[in-house]
Amino acid sequence: MAEPTVKEDLLVPDLSKDEYVSFASTDVFYGRVVKKVGQNETDQAGELEQQWQVKVAKAFKGSPAGTVIVNTMAYVDNEGNVTAGEGGVALAPGRGYVFAGHFDPDNERYEPFGGTAGTRVSESLDSPARSAARSAADGGRGSSETVEEHWERAVANERPGPPADGATPDSDMVEETGSAQ
Repeated sequence: MAEPTVKEDLLVPDLSKDEYVSFASTDVFYGRVVKKVGQNETDQAGELEQQWQVKVAKAFKGSPAGTVIVNTMAYVDNEGNVTAGEGGVALAPGRGYVFAGHFDPDNERYEPFGGTAGTRVSESLDSPARSAARSAADGGRGSSETVEEHWERAVANERPGPPADGATPDSDMVEETGSAQ
């Protein structure tokens, strides 16, 4: 019998804890969006995949370098506006971000967790770090830690998050290795 594994979308049950995000990611990097290079509809109504050209400035984990493509999810609302969706980050050319996720070799692009939920807006590596967990803990006052220091610490201290809603090897939140869903 194959060893059960937790499904990929459940590896990061709490995206506000960057140590969990780093643990579940093969790649964590800071980059600046150059431009949108593609967009296509998915099989879900109102859902889009968008491909962005990103210039990597620093890899915290993995080996992204140079100019890469990052794939994100976007949604079309009832008025026809394109949004990042709840919990997502809308990418914009010229802005900086930290991306955490995996490289998809079949499509030669990076896939942040949750479409954009594994993406953090970060104007520069030396700007103050902001994370959802830190903002809640300090009452929104901010941190003296920079983006670069924060992500170096998150990668150095990465750890698995708690199981999502009681995921166990017997639950429907795991799949057998090699099984198709």
